This record gives sequence, C-alpha cells and structure tokens, in this order.
Amino acid sequence: MKCRYIPINENKKAFHCILITNNLTRKIFEGEKEMKLNPLQQFICDECQGVIKKIDDGWVEWFDGDEDPLHGFRIVHASEASPRFEEGGNCNYPESADVSDHYLKVFTGSDGLAWLLAFFERKSADPNELAEIIRRLHIPHYEEARHYLERAYTARIIDDKVYGQEDLKKVIKEYGND
Repeated sequence: MKCRYIPINENKKAFHCILITNNLTRKIFEGEKEMKLNPLQQFICDECQGVIKKIDDGWVEWFDGDEDPLHGFRIVHASEASPRFEEGGNCNYPESADVSDHYLKVFTGSDGLAWLLAFFERKSADPNELAEIIRRLHIPHYEEARHYLERAYTARIIDDKVYGQEDLKKVIKEYGND
C-alpha cells in the first residue's frame, strides 16, 4: 500500500492511500488530516479545553498581587462566549482582588506583543509563564502543537525548543488527530 499527503490549503491536507496490484491502481481510503486551529486566530481555553473560535471570544487573565510577581497567565473564553454561560458559569478565575484581565485581542499583533513585553519591564512577572503566553499568542501553530511537544521530544521528532514553523507543523501532523 502506498500513502501520500496532498496539500489542499494551509490548514488541511488530504490523505490518500492507494493500493497497487497487478498494475491496477485504486483508491481505498480518503480522509483528511486537518489542523484544528486557525493559527493566531483560534486558541484553546485553559479552563474548559474548548476552542476559542475567534479572538473576540477570548480573554487573558493573570494574578497580580502586590507582593507576588505576575503569574497564572492563561487564555480563557470571555464570559459570554463560555460554553458554561448558559448554566450561569464561566471559564474565568474566581472573582478576586488579585486577578487582572483584558480582552484577548489586546495582546495580539505587534501592539499586543509590546504590551506583553512591557510586563517584563513594569512589574516582575514569572518569565517562563510570560514567555509561554507570548508563544501562544504570537508564534503560528504553537497553540495547537504545544499539547504534543513532550511526546515529540521523547520520540525525537523535534530536538530543540526553538519552535520553528516546520517543526510545529511536523508535530501537528504526527499527533494532531490523537
């Protein structure tokens, strides 16, 4: 059996398996391997694990105590876009004086990157958490691939933490349908 991927567009790849016998070729399986997220436009909610389908439906929140560095950065559904909204719930941290938040769109694009980098300068922030949120919001394909990175390192599919586009796409292609 011979299988190959045929690109359809940036986010989809058609998967064709061809059976070759006695000089006859026939297609025996056709399906799609599809990236689940539109890069830099859709995100995974850190609370409910659902897809935030558009930037306007997302929220970034973090803890901002007087004594502690900024920490607990996460991307969640905005209250009205939360799958829990119908039952009176949401995906946000519980109400607290130590929680800061803003619309997801504020932290996207070049102005959003400037805001996030300013957190390093204005107030101490956990550098690992801040770097992670920057990757999620500003490196195409990272948001989807990040769920599989440990497996990819273990399997030696990728071997560094540079997170280049080809490596991230390779990880999604290998593990994206799990």
